[in-house]
Amino acid sequence: MADEYLGFASLAVITISLVLWFRAMYQVAIPRNRAVYIISWALAAALGMAALLGDPGKLAGVFAGISSFISLFILVTVAIGGQKTGAHAIEVGQNIPHFTALDEHKQTFDSQTLSGRLVNLLKDIKNMDWAPLCYRIEIWP
Repeated sequence: MADEYLGFASLAVITISLVLWFRAMYQVAIPRNRAVYIISWALAAALGMAALLGDPGKLAGVFAGISSFISLFILVTVAIGGQKTGAHAIEVGQNIPHFTALDEHKQTFDSQTLSGRLVNLLKDIKNMDWAPLCYRIEIWP
């Protein structure tokens, strides 16, 4: 009976942590210190594995297997997918370097046209239909 509770607890931990993770990701508010998330994913994996080593029953066994797989997948993904900040990252308040690029209408955009204007550079993860990482520029006169 205890193994069934471990399977259900594993699924509950991974579900709650993923809901909180995706909500933070959608709000572009993932914390720099992700230790709480990583610990919860490791806990979900450990609970699921412990349940599978015992006799969880069919339903709890399925839940334990699914949550163990998801937890381990996320832990491996986080371990190999760390984003590094380059040495030349733009900080808030700094001038942007000169660059040219194509805009959404295939027209050449030159950063010098922004000289003297207030610019907000936003990382856009909600509209990733054409590129894995998009930046949106908002300009005020």
